[in-house]
Amino acid sequence: MSTRRRIWIQTLGMEQRESAKAAFTTRRVPRAAMRTIVGGAVRPRTGDLVLARIVRLGHHRHIEQPDGRRAVLHVGDDIIVTYGDRYATDQFESHVPRNLGRTQLVASGGIASEVLSHSQAVRTATEIMPIGLLGDDRGRPLNIMAFALDPVFPESARPRTIAVIGTAMNSGKTTTIHYLVNGLSRAGMRAGVTKITGTGSGNDYWCMLDAGAHRMLDFTDVGLSSTYRQPLGLLERKFGELVNHLTASGSAANFVEIADGIYQAETARLLDSNAFHSLIDAVVFAAPDAMGAAAGVTHLQRLGHDVVAVSGLLTRSPLATREAAGATGLPVLNLEQLSDLAVTGPLLGLERVGAEPDGQGDLVPILTPRQVRRATSLASNAPLARPATRKVFVLAAVHPIMAGSRS
Repeated sequence: MSTRRRIWIQTLGMEQRESAKAAFTTRRVPRAAMRTIVGGAVRPRTGDLVLARIVRLGHHRHIEQPDGRRAVLHVGDDIIVTYGDRYATDQFESHVPRNLGRTQLVASGGIASEVLSHSQAVRTATEIMPIGLLGDDRGRPLNIMAFALDPVFPESARPRTIAVIGTAMNSGKTTTIHYLVNGLSRAGMRAGVTKITGTGSGNDYWCMLDAGAHRMLDFTDVGLSSTYRQPLGLLERKFGELVNHLTASGSAANFVEIADGIYQAETARLLDSNAFHSLIDAVVFAAPDAMGAAAGVTHLQRLGHDVVAVSGLLTRSPLATREAAGATGLPVLNLEQLSDLAVTGPLLGLERVGAEPDGQGDLVPILTPRQVRRATSLASNAPLARPATRKVFVLAAVHPIMAGSRS
């Protein structure tokens, strides 16, 4: 006797839909589009929306909502999240499960996934029970890829585009961009920011808007809940789309954050790709210590990237700052210097600060002679030949977000 695996579809009630706590990763999908629940013999895909119920609280006890609010979770709460893989050395390694059975919430941005391993530094993951995939009025599962931004083709030339890369998660990448963007914003310069790899999280998104970013986008805006285990061709295409959106928005400079570390599989392939080389003009490297800074800078230089400065958690320590400057031969920038366009402008190739129209309505910075002298002096402090007379950058106060995204 043969048995048939069955798929069932039922109407999603308005009260159930509206009372569920939706996550950041679902923010591009209108609630009105969620009309049915699809269950049974369904194999979820990365990016599929799922209605699930909290069974047991673990590491994640809040969920980041589309408006940035962190909602407290309770056992029995219904949540709307997306399926996705996760790679987080400080938290969880997980894959999209093969069925709609009990699974885990592995990111507060809203990722449902089956945990394979986790860091001993975190609790076990919060357990969730899927009620079913969310579907449209015809019972077709909703996936965030269907709600991605349409590609654009800017008429203007791409502005200077700077990547911030680090040794691993929580090395100071997000904070580095935050202060760079804040410095440009305060100088009247429109900075666009995108995060092109990682796991869907609202922390970095709202952080950049708070810094004054002219436009902030991440991979969830182009249809990916997570970039882990995605093919290189897709990542290259989505990378290009995100940069094009920043350019089309009128950004005078683009900043690109690469999640995790340089040895993470997708990151390693992306850093060596033609797309990355063609779209990135300069790199700032974030590290927690001098050895990480030296190894990372050397690796990126061997790949042919123009690494112009170092920053990150190591700037908490004057000694670590001095070590990194000596080992890399590059300026090591603390928070105060990152937010000073007179310092960063020449290093990043944004050699004009102030606020003048460029003929197309964009703000183009202009450096005063005094600022030029100051920036040139700071840049020349990078150690080159005489260790005994080297000057190093001093420590500034460390902002709480320097620890990066803890989602």
